[in-house]
Amino acid sequence: MSISWQLIMLSLAYVSVLFIVAWHGDRNTASFGGSRAARWVYPLSIGVYATSWTYYGAVGSAANHGWEFLPIYLGPILVFIFGWPVLSKFNAVVKTHRIGSLADFMSARYGRSQPLAVLTTLVALLGTIPYIALQLKAVGQTFNIMAGAPTANDPTIFDTAFFAALFLTVFAILFGTRLPGRRRDSNRGMMIAIAFESVVKLVAFVLVGFFCTFELYDGFDDLFTLAKQDPKVATVFSTNFSQWGLITQLILASLAIICLPRQFHVTFVESPDQESYRVNARWFFPLYLLGFVIFAVPIAAAGLLKFGGLAPPDAFVLLLPMTFDNEPLAALAFLGGLSAATGMILVSTLALAIMVANEMLLPLMFRSSPAELRQRQDLSWIMVMVRRLCIIGIMALAWLYYQSATNERSLASIGLVAFVAAAQFAPALLGGLYWRQGNRYGALAGMLIGLVSWSFMLVLPAIDTNQTEVVQQIVLIPFDPLTNGVLVSLGLNLLTYIIISLSTTSRLVDRVQAATFVDVTSPTSKSGRYFKEDLRIDDLTTLASRFIGNDRVQAVVNNYASEHQIQQLNEKDPAPVELIGSVESILAQEIGYTSARLVIRSASRGRRIHLGELVSLVDEASTLAKQNQELLRKAIEHLSQGISVVDQNQNLVAWNRRYQELFDYPDELLTVGRPVADLFRHNAVNGIVGDFSTDEQIEQALQKRLDHLNRGSAYRRESVLASGITLEIIGEPMPNGGYVTSYSDISSYKEAETALRESEQAIRVYTDNVPAMIAYVDQDFRLQFINKAFERTMRVWREQVIGRPNKEIFTEQEYEARIPFLKRAFEGRRQRFEVSVDRAGEHREFEALYVPHRTKHGEIQGVFVLYQDVSDRNEAKRGLETANETLEARVEERTEELQAVNDALEAENNRRAATEKALTKAMKATEEANLSKTRFLAAASHDLLQPLNAARLFTTALAERSKTKDSRELTNHLEGALSSAENLISTLLEISKLDAGALRADPQPFKLSELFEQLSQEFQLLAGQRNIPFKAKSRDVTVDTDPKLLRRVLQNFLSNALRYTDHNGRVLFAVRTFGADIRIEVWDTGIGIHPDDLPSIFDEFKRLSEGVQTEQRGLGLGLSISKRICDLLGLKLDVHSTPGMGSCFSVTLTRSKANPEPLNKRKAKHGHALIQPLTGRTILIVDNDKNILLGMKSLLNGWGATVISGASVEEAKKSIRANPNVQIALVDYHLDDEALGVDVIAILRALRGDIVCALITADRSDVMKNQAKELGTTVFYKPLKPAALRSWITQKIRGKPLPPSV
Repeated sequence: MSISWQLIMLSLAYVSVLFIVAWHGDRNTASFGGSRAARWVYPLSIGVYATSWTYYGAVGSAANHGWEFLPIYLGPILVFIFGWPVLSKFNAVVKTHRIGSLADFMSARYGRSQPLAVLTTLVALLGTIPYIALQLKAVGQTFNIMAGAPTANDPTIFDTAFFAALFLTVFAILFGTRLPGRRRDSNRGMMIAIAFESVVKLVAFVLVGFFCTFELYDGFDDLFTLAKQDPKVATVFSTNFSQWGLITQLILASLAIICLPRQFHVTFVESPDQESYRVNARWFFPLYLLGFVIFAVPIAAAGLLKFGGLAPPDAFVLLLPMTFDNEPLAALAFLGGLSAATGMILVSTLALAIMVANEMLLPLMFRSSPAELRQRQDLSWIMVMVRRLCIIGIMALAWLYYQSATNERSLASIGLVAFVAAAQFAPALLGGLYWRQGNRYGALAGMLIGLVSWSFMLVLPAIDTNQTEVVQQIVLIPFDPLTNGVLVSLGLNLLTYIIISLSTTSRLVDRVQAATFVDVTSPTSKSGRYFKEDLRIDDLTTLASRFIGNDRVQAVVNNYASEHQIQQLNEKDPAPVELIGSVESILAQEIGYTSARLVIRSASRGRRIHLGELVSLVDEASTLAKQNQELLRKAIEHLSQGISVVDQNQNLVAWNRRYQELFDYPDELLTVGRPVADLFRHNAVNGIVGDFSTDEQIEQALQKRLDHLNRGSAYRRESVLASGITLEIIGEPMPNGGYVTSYSDISSYKEAETALRESEQAIRVYTDNVPAMIAYVDQDFRLQFINKAFERTMRVWREQVIGRPNKEIFTEQEYEARIPFLKRAFEGRRQRFEVSVDRAGEHREFEALYVPHRTKHGEIQGVFVLYQDVSDRNEAKRGLETANETLEARVEERTEELQAVNDALEAENNRRAATEKALTKAMKATEEANLSKTRFLAAASHDLLQPLNAARLFTTALAERSKTKDSRELTNHLEGALSSAENLISTLLEISKLDAGALRADPQPFKLSELFEQLSQEFQLLAGQRNIPFKAKSRDVTVDTDPKLLRRVLQNFLSNALRYTDHNGRVLFAVRTFGADIRIEVWDTGIGIHPDDLPSIFDEFKRLSEGVQTEQRGLGLGLSISKRICDLLGLKLDVHSTPGMGSCFSVTLTRSKANPEPLNKRKAKHGHALIQPLTGRTILIVDNDKNILLGMKSLLNGWGATVISGASVEEAKKSIRANPNVQIALVDYHLDDEALGVDVIAILRALRGDIVCALITADRSDVMKNQAKELGTTVFYKPLKPAALRSWITQKIRGKPLPPSV
């Protein structure tokens, strides 16, 4: 039998024992605590405090933080030893007032306030549902650990936790919702089962402690000595924790005894009537917890010593017996953990179900259908069914939370957050017990403030860890997050409770209830607590019997008669006040005080109300209405959103100032009773919203809006105002008609969202086109980024894995192989190793690289992960090794007989090895060459521009000084050669940008005729120089694409057409339309292209070798660039060619309906600007290249200018100070010692504000362009165009007087 089935059989056997124990206890007719053994049921049932947190999580906390776990046990121990008078007073109040739950206590103490009871119930649900889900998770994980299954997988529907939840639901229904009225201790069977589970978990934990201490080691001394010698294990004795944190946890644990719904229910509601039995718990429960305290540290130390940090500390209680082959103890430890979880779930579910049923559902039923309920003779089954449905609903919510939660958090951390939520009841509970002036307003306000603070300080950081620092910056308390959350939430809760209670007036019923709680009286002393009701005894008994049964009602009546020494009560007499109070208290035990109060009053609705009462009620209601109205006005006025309120007639009744500011309404327009139609027309006419051209459109839109408002349905939409503000508009209908609408300015959010989306999209584009797997892992080993290669290889989706731990993505074997390298990477060391991945039947091998990601302070924030597929390389390597081994084996077997053949095979083997090695080397070199080609071309092109710039400067200077025809012809040839080199480098740079993805399209709508006209004029001249007829036919159409890139494509087509067409041919440049498509065609009658060459003409450096008609051959890159540009722009490129007849290259675009934007046209410069001499002008040149300095001097001297040069910032400063006549400065961008030309220009302008500066560079980066733009400086790109430079200089000095001669 497999381990899983053994565990299932063991669990079923334990479940059967629990049913038997509960059934036997429930069938025993003795009262609760009626036998000697039963006196221990109460203190043992309080042991439900020890949940899976105490059982598993405390050991984990001890292993990680040492003695920091101790306050969780020490708090309850101190409360039971020193705070017993408080617990006794709680018990007295609960017995006196027949309190049935924590919410009942709140309602009864504070004037029987149903809103307070409902709030208490909701807070209890909020804090307990996640904790119940945690227990279900603990059951599932411990089962998986025992069965040897992975514990990190996502929960499935029909897993262990599901069947545990199903069993616990059935158990709670059977033994927690008995028919009321037969006896007070109707849940005795369940309490006995809880006490039995407390024994099981304590015995299991203690036995595991004995096993670790005396079986694995030779006692406490041996265990602790070895633990102290190991630095990693010595943490179990650590006392290095915050004193405030210790005090905080001690306070929480102390308050948990009275504030947790399950502890309140077990400690007070289910306590026995005999005081002597309750006193047993004062010393027994601390001893019970002491058993866990003694062995928590030994188990943690043994686990750390044996597992060395490789096992989760929370599971040490299970793993130690399992690992060292003590299977019976492991099974008992499993049952102990199961008891810890199931006991908490049972009591918590029962307590919550009672609160939900009594404080929410039953009052709602009595209010909504009182007539139907009065007609039923027996309501006990309705009460039972409501509670059972509540149990099912609560368990379903906990199970759904368990299914949906993916956050891996320790048991201790979740428990502490739940404790803080429950602790919010403490001010109202303790204040209600000892402070008369505390009222329901203070309790309500305090709990609400505490709950909001708790959510902000603890829940929000738990959901989003990025919010932790934000919270710490707002709350300037120098403690840990838990301590801050407890101090702030409980402090504000207590302060609000006191202030509101002192500043508000309590009702009479509030003061009466406060007195009965602070000064506890006997349960039978009811006088003065109830007003007289016009109700007969028989009506009272008949009504109460429908809820709690006739037997119990008669028992109450008989008790009253015996106490007052009445022989026989007349059922027709009016019911005495004391009897009404007794019956109401009994009812409150079953259905809560709120429901009990409604039931009693429903029987006396016919009584008349005194005029004074009516006046008081009206006055109280009027005062409350005015306060609420003023509070509403102040609240909406201080909201950051705009608020408007309209009534059922669609008239404006309320608004705030922000609403008026957003829509810029005039004061006279906003009046109470103003129809919303007027507001809409005002906005439409003034163009604030919508784009309406006629009044008819406005009225149609208005009618549509009013129809929607009349339907009374909620809506949410976004609207962009004419001012550019983006509003989120949320409308909520009111119960009696009308709407409350909020208007939130979300412009900044939208802008940030757009920027973030663009940034993320850019990163995705870069990484998704990389064939290697790329990922990023944070400090918690969670994946925060993956690319498409990672998705394809690992068969996952981004949304599925982002934020999840590594161990949930990889298999257990894969995770174990990677985790040592990942840990070393987080220590700051780069890791390179090989791993394998098996997915969907495919085995792949990867070379992994882990690179630490450090912050600016040197802290390691995460790890970049790169996986390069090396499967083919390794397969070739293994194949070669296998071939060698096989060959050697055959050689050894036949050495004597086939020596000659062996020699031949050995030689062949050597040749194969050499071939394989050469092939592998060639493949690797090819891959590296392909990867580095783009970077090399870009870098080489940039570096070559430097000497090319100097060469052009020297050539231009030489050309201007050439006097003879031969020398000018020589310089012309040299100029042509430099132009060819420049074109080659520019082309290489352009194609490298395309390969690197750095070239981006900038589409815009424009008229094609403008671009067509520019190209026609340009190539008409070139065609005329070659005597080639050139004809152009354009059409006036609009397209939407990047005009510069499209121009580049068409230039390549036209250049090729003229290059491969002789003077007898002709070239046609035309635009044709085909419906919505536009095709630009370039026809020529040149040499044409052979069909075999057509597939390869778009390859790099591909040139036709036959029939080249010009001396200047192309580079073979033009069509390759054109093809890449068309792919980038999404254009269709076609080519048709016939050898000897000519070719046609075409590009197809889509017609655009947008308004075209004009293209910038180059204007020819006329006049005598270029021939203006520079005689008498002084120019400063700053460049770190001596050749460029020499070339610039030669060029500018030839133009008649005086040149001063410098190679650094200091030389430039000296030159400008020594030569006040300098009017122009030409500065290189990159100088020595990482200096930048923009800094030099800033310094020159500071020294001489009138100097004109220009930047000369080969750097075309965005950084350089932005810097130049900020300075307002002209930029010339290398290689420098002398004509452009002279034109600029002439323009700058035109009209300026010559400096005085020195």
